[in-house]
Amino acid sequence: MPYIDQAFYNDVYKGTPMDAETFTMLEERASDVVDMITNYRLVRVDLSHKPELIRNNVKKAVAAQIEFMYSEGGELSVHGGSPSSVSVGGFIYTKGSGVKVVSEMARSFLRPTGLLYMGVEVRC
Repeated sequence: MPYIDQAFYNDVYKGTPMDAETFTMLEERASDVVDMITNYRLVRVDLSHKPELIRNNVKKAVAAQIEFMYSEGGELSVHGGSPSSVSVGGFIYTKGSGVKVVSEMARSFLRPTGLLYMGVEVRC
């Protein structure tokens, strides 16, 4: 389920410019990433019934994730991108220690919403 449109990304978030086809593809992947890190708490939930802080921060988190994925090479960024270690004969090149899939900015937008909480919820 898309959380934002390109107008929000361009006019409100003021993200890195990209064509409509790229935006649409990355928006779907970014929404999937936000759903995963929020433990699918927003699936089948009408965001318009949530407080403004949650609505705005979820949208900004998706926008930040889109921008992050775009800067990391597009859709391939969520699949791990390029290898972190390559060897040819006796030559070995190692890049970093791991692959980052989720934007730290997206996590920062989601932190105050309570959607990152992974503990047990009790309802009475």
